[in-house]
Amino acid sequence: MTIPTMTENFAEFPGEHANRHQLGKDGGRDSLAHMIMLPDHGIAGWLYPTVTWDGQAKGAACVFGSGVGEFILEESTAQIADTVDFYDFNVGNFHMAIKDPHKTVDLAWRGDRIKMDFRYEAMHPVYAFSTREPGVPPYFGNDRTEQHGQIRGTLQFDDKKIDVNALMIRDHSWGPRIWGLNQHYKWFHATTGDASVHFYEMHSFGQRHQQGYVCKDGAMHQIISIEHRYTFDDAMMHQTLEVTVTDTAGRSVFVDCKTFASTELKSYDPMIQLNEAALTCTIEGKPGVGWAEFCWNRNYLEFARQYVGQYS
Repeated sequence: MTIPTMTENFAEFPGEHANRHQLGKDGGRDSLAHMIMLPDHGIAGWLYPTVTWDGQAKGAACVFGSGVGEFILEESTAQIADTVDFYDFNVGNFHMAIKDPHKTVDLAWRGDRIKMDFRYEAMHPVYAFSTREPGVPPYFGNDRTEQHGQIRGTLQFDDKKIDVNALMIRDHSWGPRIWGLNQHYKWFHATTGDASVHFYEMHSFGQRHQQGYVCKDGAMHQIISIEHRYTFDDAMMHQTLEVTVTDTAGRSVFVDCKTFASTELKSYDPMIQLNEAALTCTIEGKPGVGWAEFCWNRNYLEFARQYVGQYS
């Protein structure tokens, strides 16, 4: 597969940032999200390793959706040395090995109920937030990268085993993260393999922060405008999304999405709740998959749910 190139005079993002970072004593951490979307099986999930500035490491794997029947989560924790890097990163049941920075990664989980064994191959260059001012808000990290790719391998939970050849969303963020400073954000990804769209829209300190890219036809450009409409269920979990983005090349891309699996996450910070939705998508008439994470201030969410059916 030919990987498209950035077309706005971006230098290739340094491969060193695919690896673990040496962080200050400000609560900083490296975290890497690997989102799994298998709508034909009714299954979504993720592999999610983190390591804090002081070496506290965690690996997590989960599966959920109609093809699972429940939310299954497994976690491993360990204290690791400063010399441990992402070229051979083991935390209990979790294993990650960078084979080629920002291009190829091996991923595995070998738990009691969940087993995964994948190779990830990137489909386009990694997108770094630092390639466009103002970058990542300083309370939410030093930098972060986003990317779409292909995974091949196997997924097993309980007695069900699936051969996987699918699309994956992968991100990597590092630095401090103060969740509660977000009044609200949307982390959105959609890809068909031929076309990919990502945006991050964050509201904090009375300002709106937007970042993202469009990659199609062999060219990757920054997003300059985002329009979206969405619908909720009674619990304020998003069910449909219509997204139109425009990039610096003047290309306008429409993405039509429906949620096929969703879950709520409340454990990251007492200020916020993350509503996670795995999506089926259509981009320019071609089917694909995606993910939409909505971060809500918990007090606002609990209040707004009383009125979602009337006013949303």
